[in-house]
Amino acid sequence: MKKRFKPIGFRQVHLDFHTSEHITGVGRDFDEGQFIASLKQAKIDTLNVFAMCHHGWSYYDTAVGKPHPHLETNLLPRMLEACKQNDIEAPIYITVGFNELAAREHPEWVVVKEDGDPYGPPKATKETSLPTGWDGWHMLCLNSPYLQYILDYTREVMERFQPVGIFYDIVGEYPCLCASCRSSLKEQGLDENNPEHRMQLAKQTYLNYLKATSELIWSINPVTRLYHNCTTERMGDKQYHEYYSHYDIESLPTGGWGYDYFTSMVRYIRKQDFQFLGMTGKFHKSWGEFGGFKSPAALRYECQQMISFGARICVGDQLHPSGRMDEETYRIIGEAFEDVEAKEEWCRDTESIAEIAILSANALNGAEDSRTSDMGAYMMLEEGHYLFDMIDDLADFSAYRILILPDQIRLNDALQQKLERYAEGGGKIILSAQSGLRADRDEFALAVGAEFQGKSEWELDYTLVSKQLGDRLVSSPFINYESGYRVAVGGAEVLANSYRPYFNRTYGHFCSHLHAPAAEEAGYPAVIQHENIVYIAQPLFRLYRNHGMQLYKDLLLNIIKQLLPEPILTTSLPSAGKVNLTRLAGESDYVLHLLYAVPILRGDTQVIEDVPALSDISIRVKLDKAVKGVRLLPEMADVPFVQDEEGYTSISVNLHSHRMVQFKV
Repeated sequence: MKKRFKPIGFRQVHLDFHTSEHITGVGRDFDEGQFIASLKQAKIDTLNVFAMCHHGWSYYDTAVGKPHPHLETNLLPRMLEACKQNDIEAPIYITVGFNELAAREHPEWVVVKEDGDPYGPPKATKETSLPTGWDGWHMLCLNSPYLQYILDYTREVMERFQPVGIFYDIVGEYPCLCASCRSSLKEQGLDENNPEHRMQLAKQTYLNYLKATSELIWSINPVTRLYHNCTTERMGDKQYHEYYSHYDIESLPTGGWGYDYFTSMVRYIRKQDFQFLGMTGKFHKSWGEFGGFKSPAALRYECQQMISFGARICVGDQLHPSGRMDEETYRIIGEAFEDVEAKEEWCRDTESIAEIAILSANALNGAEDSRTSDMGAYMMLEEGHYLFDMIDDLADFSAYRILILPDQIRLNDALQQKLERYAEGGGKIILSAQSGLRADRDEFALAVGAEFQGKSEWELDYTLVSKQLGDRLVSSPFINYESGYRVAVGGAEVLANSYRPYFNRTYGHFCSHLHAPAAEEAGYPAVIQHENIVYIAQPLFRLYRNHGMQLYKDLLLNIIKQLLPEPILTTSLPSAGKVNLTRLAGESDYVLHLLYAVPILRGDTQVIEDVPALSDISIRVKLDKAVKGVRLLPEMADVPFVQDEEGYTSISVNLHSHRMVQFKV
C-alpha cells in the first residue's frame, strides 16, 4: 500500500542559496522580522530552506559537512524556528549531484565521462568562455564513497531538525568511468567500453541511491516528505516513484523549458498516484539570476496554469548572500499568490476529465526524438481544445475514446494485444509513420487494412486530402518536410493521397531555391482508415513540432472530428488558449478552467506582458449528468445557460488570463 503524506500547501517558494566561498558576510543581515514579513506579504505557506548548496557549503553548525567559511550566523536553524513560529512549513534542501567542495577534496568522487575527462569545467584553453548556468559544476558519482557522505549528512539533518520534508537536487542516471565504477563494471562482468553496460551501471547506481536515502529518511520519520529532483528521468520511469512522496515538475518557462513543458508533463503526472507541484521561477530567465524579475502578468499566468491542472505551486527565488529577503520579489509573488489563495479551494485533489490519450513515445522507448513526436501531438490537441492525457502502456486504455500513437511506437506482443482489445471494445486508434509496426520486424502488428513496404524514396512528399477531410484544408497538395512510408492498401479506405516531387534535390539536379514541386501521385496513400484505426503515412506529429504548419494540425483535427463527432467540450477560445475540465474532490460538480496568454519572443526569452481580455467566449459542454446551475469562481456569480436536445449545455463567458466556471449537476 502506498504511503500517505500530509497534504502539500498550494503556495510554496524554493529559496535557493548557492553561495560561493569568495563572498563574505554570509547571513549578516538576516532578520527574522523582515524574513517573515516578506513571506507573509507573499502569502507563502511553504518555504524550501537550505542545508547544503551546490558549492558544498552548509548554513548551520554541521558536524558532518562544513559550514560556509564566511557564515556569520546559524542561518538554517533561525529560518526553521521563524517558520515554525508562523505556521510556515519548511522542507530542507540538500544538494547531491553538484558539490564543488567535495569535488575539490575528493576528485576521485567526480563522475568521469567516456572521454576520460571529469564531468565539470572544460579544459582551459584560450577559447574557453566564462562559465554560465550549468557550466563549471562538477558531477559527483553516487557509486563512490560520496553516497555514504550524503547518507551521513542526511542523518544529521533528520535527527537534528526533524524536517517536514527533504528536497534532494541534481540526481539521475549518469554513466561514469571513475575508479569505483570501473571496479563495479569489472565485478559484474560488464565492458567499460560498451555504452549500454555503462548505462546499466548508472541505472543501478541511481536506484541504489534512491533506496538508501529513502530507507534512511523513512526509518527516522515515515511521513517525512521526500523528493529527488532528477535531471534524467522521463515519462514511464515508474520504478523510481516509490521513493518519492510527491512529484515536483520543475519547469521555468523562460529558463529553457518553454511554456509547453509543464502542461505536457502534468497531463501524465496527474494520472499517477501522487500529490504534485509545478515549479516556476521569479526570475526573468532562470536560476541564479540576481536582479532578474519576471513580469507580474507572466508569474500570475504561470501560477494560474498550474492550479488549473490541479498542481500545487512552487516559485523559485535565490536569497541574497547577506540573508536579506528582496521585498520586491515577494511583492510580485504575493500578487500571484493572492489569486491562487482565492481559487485553491476548487483546485485541491480534483479529478481530471479526458477523452483522448497520447500514448507517449518517450515513455515507451526514450528515443532521442520521441519527445518531439509527443510534443507535436500535445500541441495539436491543446490548440484544438480537446480534453486529453499523456499516458504510458500501463494505463487503462478503456478510459479513453481515442488513443494516439505518435510516429514511432512499435508494438511488442503485450501492447499489440492490449490495443487489439481496446479496438474491439470500440476504441479508436490513430497511428503515424512507424507507429503500429511490430517491434521486431517491419510489418503492421494491427489490422490497418494495408501492407507496410518501407520508407519512401523521396526526401519529402506532399499530401492531398479527400473532400471527406477537406474542412479548413487547401485543395492542393501541401508539403511534408519529411516524406512518409509506403503502404499498399488492401481493404482500408483512402482519406488522403501522397504526391511525389519531380525529383530529389542534388547539387547537379535541382529546381528553384528549395525542393521540386509536386509532380504526381507517389503510389502510396497519406491517410487511410480501416474500421477503428486511422494510419497516417507521414511523421505528422514530429512535422508539426518542428515546422508548425497549421495544415498538419487541421488534418489531425479533421480526423478526430470523424472519429469523435460529439466531444465533451467545444469552445470558441483562440488556439493559444488552454482548457481543462475537472471534477471536484468528493463531489459530482465540475469546474472548467480557461486560460489565455500569448508568450512573445523578445531577445532570447519568451515573455508574457500583455494579457488581453477576451469577450463572449462560447462553451458547449456535455457532462454525464444534467446541469442544474452554472457559476463563476471564486466570484460565485451565476451564469445563464442553455441546454439542447443533444445533452449539451451552452454558455458564454469573458476571460482575462484565467477563468473558472463551475457546473453544478
